Amino acid sequence: MKATTATRISGNTVGIMVCPSAGDPPFSEKQYYRRLSLLGQKLGLAVFVFFPHRIDWERRRVLGYRYNASGSRWEKRLYPLPETVYDRCFYSDAKLFAEFREPIRRLMQTPGTRFLGYGLKGKWSVHQMMIRDETLSPYIPETELLQSPADIERWLEEKGELFLKPHGGSQGKGVLRVTREENGYAVNGRSHRNEAVRSGFRSKRRLLDWIAAFTGGRKYLIQQYLILTTTEGEAFDIRALVQKNRTGRWELTGIAVRRGAPGSVTSNLHGGGHAEEALPFLRQQYGRPAAETIESSVRELALRIPYVLEQYHGRLVELGVDIGVDTTGHVWILEANSKPGRSSFAVLTDKKVRLDSIRNPILYAKFLIDNPGKRHDPSL
Repeated sequence: MKATTATRISGNTVGIMVCPSAGDPPFSEKQYYRRLSLLGQKLGLAVFVFFPHRIDWERRRVLGYRYNASGSRWEKRLYPLPETVYDRCFYSDAKLFAEFREPIRRLMQTPGTRFLGYGLKGKWSVHQMMIRDETLSPYIPETELLQSPADIERWLEEKGELFLKPHGGSQGKGVLRVTREENGYAVNGRSHRNEAVRSGFRSKRRLLDWIAAFTGGRKYLIQQYLILTTTEGEAFDIRALVQKNRTGRWELTGIAVRRGAPGSVTSNLHGGGHAEEALPFLRQQYGRPAAETIESSVRELALRIPYVLEQYHGRLVELGVDIGVDTTGHVWILEANSKPGRSSFAVLTDKKVRLDSIRNPILYAKFLIDNPGKRHDPSL
């Protein structure tokens, strides 16, 4: 399908910026973007999906897709540069990020265009921002940047086990638990393709060589290994979704428990896990009084994190905050993701939580359009 001439847009525009993928139209999360488009229409907003590398800078136009509700289909058209941008680009590799870096930077600096929020730059950067805050620091696991095989040797010698995770990874891909055992070393985790990984090594040298090949030059973090499992031994964590709402203020949209597949070291849904209501699960695992204390801590930390990150990073629109709870009931901050998914909340019985998780970005876009303020454009 060929794009026609530039479409005339009535009302304000919201561009959902994505990376291309297989399919027709060639992007993922189609159902989510369809719902955003329909919500936008009710608010008088024109919502379309576009790619940052398909911008005509001279004519200030972009190739994009808009959902046609009456025809129940996506239509490809040329659109003017959007007034607001919702960044949902997920970079599969460094090459794709390098390709998109410059056009996104240029779009950030374009007069008349505002980003709802700016994507966080990776787990180590997020860790460095959060650890500065006295409120958050007691809940952050011991973490350091992997710089050489000697770091792994030291951790195994001192602690007997460690957790490795990629600086720029998501969905539990590429994470490893490494353990020193009586007859050698054991590795358990997930590959970069999200496949289960289990290996044993008799010698330290073979282990380190294997890890070097597995990480493949990617930036990695070493983190304190925490026992974050149910009484049945299943990995779990709590996903808290915090978003800016129709008044531009942060709110906790909801929390859900994610339980991993049997034998998995992660609880990510893409690795075979499932989601469920948080409080009933916590009561079952820790008892009623402890469960309510844990839930309260999760809510307080989840709402504190965006204020801390915005001090150093600049504007954000939403965060998926992953919280772990160990066998003693201690709460740990595991990650904060500026481009969270919503599948954990689709199963919840609270209809308002399900709806708010989807509509808050559009409501915040409407707030920014109606309340233009001083722009803040940190470098990409």
